[in-house]
Amino acid sequence: MYKALLCSVVCLLCLSCSVGPDYERPLFYNEATIAQELNLQNTASLPCNWYKQFADSQLTGLVEQGLQNSTDVNIAIARLRQARASLQINQADYLPQVGLKGGYNYNKTSKNIGLAADSHYYSAGFDASWELDLWGKGRQQIKADAATLSAAEYTVRDVRLTVAAEVVADYVYLLQNMENLRIAEQNVRLQQDILDTVKTKYQNGLSDETAYSEAQYLLENTKAQLPVYREQIEKYRNALATVVGVIPSELSLKKADAHKLLHKKVEPELNSFPLYVIRLRPDVAAVEQQLIAQNALVGKAVAELYPDISISGLWGYAASGGSKLIRSSSQTYNYAPLLTMPLLDWNKLQNNIELQEHIRQEISENYKQTVLNAIAEIKNAQTSFKQNQIAADRKCAAVTNMQTAAKLTQQKYINGLIEFSEVARTQQNLLSAQQEYIASQAQILQSLVAFYKAIGAPVQ
Repeated sequence: MYKALLCSVVCLLCLSCSVGPDYERPLFYNEATIAQELNLQNTASLPCNWYKQFADSQLTGLVEQGLQNSTDVNIAIARLRQARASLQINQADYLPQVGLKGGYNYNKTSKNIGLAADSHYYSAGFDASWELDLWGKGRQQIKADAATLSAAEYTVRDVRLTVAAEVVADYVYLLQNMENLRIAEQNVRLQQDILDTVKTKYQNGLSDETAYSEAQYLLENTKAQLPVYREQIEKYRNALATVVGVIPSELSLKKADAHKLLHKKVEPELNSFPLYVIRLRPDVAAVEQQLIAQNALVGKAVAELYPDISISGLWGYAASGGSKLIRSSSQTYNYAPLLTMPLLDWNKLQNNIELQEHIRQEISENYKQTVLNAIAEIKNAQTSFKQNQIAADRKCAAVTNMQTAAKLTQQKYINGLIEFSEVARTQQNLLSAQQEYIASQAQILQSLVAFYKAIGAPVQ
């Protein structure tokens, strides 16, 4: 009997299979088409820890602190651990289950039902059960959980990349406003000297009240920008603290050399990275793993149409007295194969298959949209970096020209050759040119951050 049961189980396991569709990656666009679209020159790998190329030790420390403390990163890691635990739980569900039982039973029979006798007995032993995964329902569930775990791993990478990018972006905005504040304060000192010159000429009758009022207006208008920049500095300092995962008073910031970083020349390889860059971008890879998981759930839904076979059994001892329990004559056992098969479910299982198919179609469209977004973001970042470099070069030339014009107009005014309105206009244009140049330099760095985020450059 034992041999027959064992042979039956072995045969069933040998004949077991997985029903449902095999996964095939949707080929919306092949790698050659994407490479041509992005003008790729294939390289072996992506740049790692790209933020270190700015050669700013304070920035590097802030990024690493953010990666360690960020609540977003910690939440993603917690979800990853949940997915790992869920996989391990479901793997155990489809393995033989063995338990230990022991107990005592006493039954007091009513004296008013005729012949009656009290009974009691002791029992101890092992019970086991196993649902045979003939059609792959369990394997498909485990496959789905494994893909969900992989998606969670890619999500952690995506969140780490996002946190690093946010830290660098907020740091650049902070330095941009610090540099704007420095330039504005520099212009305040310059315009104060100009006001003193106009005041002297006015007091000596060499200038009229209009020129004196214009000089005062120019100075006060520039001074009005100082609190705006101080507010922005505080704003981005607080934003930086939030991303790093500390309260603002705990954010350790030394006085940064804003001028040095904002004027740093960076020459990234905008077209040199692997052909598979889109496929392994963390958010794209995570969505594909979700698609793999859902494809497995379609297979699980199909498997539920087929009969389930399970085996349960018990082996142990049972006796009416504790002293007789552990004896060969007290041994007891049983086994019970069970087959269940749906007959009338009012199309519930078929509708579940259709439901899972529609969910798979939705995720497939989401996957396509994520790929399209990735391609667009890379192209936008490439274009933004190149065009901002061109703009910065032009604005640098504009600043140089305006500095020369400011010196000449100031000297001409002192010599009485022009009206003060020319000096005021030139000074305003100089300040605007300087601010626009700083903005363009900051935008170069921001577009570089966007580029590395768009290609999914790893952050370890």
